[in-house]
Amino acid sequence: MSKESNFPFDLDLSTLDTSSITNILGDIEMHMPLMESEGDVTQLLQVKDFFESELKDERRLH
Repeated sequence: MSKESNFPFDLDLSTLDTSSITNILGDIEMHMPLMESEGDVTQLLQVKDFFESELKDERRLH
């Protein structure tokens, strides 16, 4: 991953295919109701947005 992001840390997701990212997004959705504070929800939404943008990346393996 060579693009700039607002994500709090740098991740190389170049080896993940769309199915893997879709699974991660499903896990995030399942964990959303378990978040206890507004800060936790906000941080998880940041992670979700990050993976959703990665899913739209044209270079992504299908």
